[in-house]
Amino acid sequence: MTDLVLTAVFAVLVLNLILAAVSCARRPQAESWLLVVLLAGTTGAAAAAVLAVLAENPRFLDAAVVLTGTAALTAAVRAAARRRTPADDSQQQAGAGP
Repeated sequence: MTDLVLTAVFAVLVLNLILAAVSCARRPQAESWLLVVLLAGTTGAAAAAVLAVLAENPRFLDAAVVLTGTAALTAAVRAAARRRTPADDSQQQAGAGP
């Protein structure tokens, strides 16, 4: 019974990944790629963890950690880039002149 529930959870998680990719493809916007990366990282990590339990193979947990780290790093870089303003860029270019 547990295997059946975990298999259903895994199927829902994979469906979530597919729908996120389709949504991004249908509405190409500057912010949509970040949504797909975050969903792929977090949902992929959950799917890998469920797969580790189903397959009784702890190697999938390593993949889950990598996917979670990738999502967190991408979100942090994007947040830092959003804080930069055009004034910051112009000041940096003015200071780097000849």
